Parts: sequence; C-alpha cells; structure tokens
Amino acid sequence: MDELKRLRGLMKEETFKGHGFTNKMRENILNEIHSKPSSNAFSFNKKPIFAPLMSFLFVAACLSLFVYFGGTQLGLFDGNNASAPFYQYEAKDRPESLGAEFKFLTKAPFEVEKVTTETGEDPLGKKEIVTLLGKEKQTIKLTFQSIEADTNLTLSQDEVKVGQSKGSYFESEGPAKVSHLIWIEGDDIKYEMEYMPGGSDVTLSKKDMIKMAESFR
Repeated sequence: MDELKRLRGLMKEETFKGHGFTNKMRENILNEIHSKPSSNAFSFNKKPIFAPLMSFLFVAACLSLFVYFGGTQLGLFDGNNASAPFYQYEAKDRPESLGAEFKFLTKAPFEVEKVTTETGEDPLGKKEIVTLLGKEKQTIKLTFQSIEADTNLTLSQDEVKVGQSKGSYFESEGPAKVSHLIWIEGDDIKYEMEYMPGGSDVTLSKKDMIKMAESFR
C-alpha cells in the first residue's frame, strides 16, 4: 500500500512530458494509478464445503456401525463365514436305539424332517450311526462309538477343543462344503459329526460345528 501511494504521488501530468506518451495513454495510466481498489477485487464466491463433508462422513460412519453391529447380532459376520441359524432339537427326538452311554445333540442348523439309524463296525469296534435330514436335503451324520481307554487315536487334521475334549476338524473345498468334526469325550467315547448342505446354501464353519457339538446333552 505504501508503494502504491508513492507511485500515485509521482504520477502527475508533468511526468509524461517529453516521453512520447499520447493523451489517451496518459489518461489510461493516470486513471489506473489513481483509482481506488475495489473491495471485491480478489474475492471469490466461496461455497462452504467443509460442513457438508463432515456431515456426510458422520452419516457414513453411523451407517457402517449400524450395519456391523446389526450383522453381528444376526450372526452374519464371523470371520469369512456366515453363521447358520440353529434350531432347538428336543430330547424326545433322541433315537430310542441309541445307547444310554452316549450324549445327543440339542441344536441343529435346520429343522429336522427325518431321522434314520443304523449300526456298523470298524477296527475300533461297533458304532451307531444316526442321520438327520432336512427339507432341502441337508444332512447331519452322527457316529457314536465306545472305544478302549488306551486306544491311540491320531487326530491329524485341524486340532480343536469341544468343551474340554480334544478333537479335530476338516472340511472339503467348493460351494457344497462338507464339514467334519471328531472329538473324544473322556477316554472312551468317540463322536463324529459330518454336515452336508444338500440343496441349501447354508454351509457350516468350524465355529458352527463346535457350537453344535457342545450342545450334546
């Protein structure tokens, strides 16, 4: 501003004499120098963007939290798998042929439509097999077996705990994933549980299978 005042003081009519300036040139230069700066010379029509941006981020954060906690409560988020809904399976549904020494599940991932039983035998001895079927051909195959307390079983798959019992879990690849869990209760009861989704789109994670095994009563 001081330099501009000093320039205005110097720019008089006499300054231009003898320097080849035309009248029009002198008038334009003097008008520019002596004119007052407009208060809007460097003003811009600024639109407030900070407040709307913060409002958008706040709403997005709230929606994310709502979706996450809602999904967690509904069992939609569990690592990379969706947890299956579980139905209560009543004690009265336990097959009468199953030996009294065995426990039986009280939670199933589908409504059971049909139950079949059979017996078999392998190198460890006699075993009882119970198969539960759902309306979409979902299948749970349960194997119950009494074994010798000193039987040396190698659980070579993914080792897990079912309550305090040692077990192992493995699953097949592909969309129709088959999940398989084995565990030994005490030293002499061996359980096996296999789940096949059939025509449904519900597959079971390791956590789901353990949850079902821990429902045995």
